[in-house]
Amino acid sequence: MTKAELFHWLSQTPPLYFLRESDHRVIEIVEVFHVLGLLLLLTGVLLINLRLLGVGLRRQSVPEVAQSARPFVLTGLFVAVSTGLTIFLSGLLRYDMNSAFWPKMTLLALAVTLQFTLLKKVTTLEKPNPVLARTTALLSLSLWFGVGLAGRAIGFVV
Repeated sequence: MTKAELFHWLSQTPPLYFLRESDHRVIEIVEVFHVLGLLLLLTGVLLINLRLLGVGLRRQSVPEVAQSARPFVLTGLFVAVSTGLTIFLSGLLRYDMNSAFWPKMTLLALAVTLQFTLLKKVTTLEKPNPVLARTTALLSLSLWFGVGLAGRAIGFVV
């Protein structure tokens, strides 16, 4: 069974049929929460990375900033992923064929992996190596903002 066949079959299941055929305002409300989740996530990510870059919050240690931002990152990620999954399931075939969707998913996978591996390790250090801290922060910001830009592109490309 190909991916297209699987997605077509899934889209015909009762829950996804119900979701697809529901009032368009339902999905619009979910999209609003999706953007709010992304904003919450990016707020935490930005705070951590600005601190790693030495641009802000210099009175707090890197671990203190990371610990304080952690609820924003985790809550934002949970909201963004759960609402994103709902949006995706409401139009499986449409999103699968969109040329910006899979790059967004790739960037998301890379950003989440970086967030919970290298960035987590660097932010546990009281005084991380400056080159490693800056490189990690720039990579993190590039990936997360890439997720946002690719997500925004979904509405404009085929």
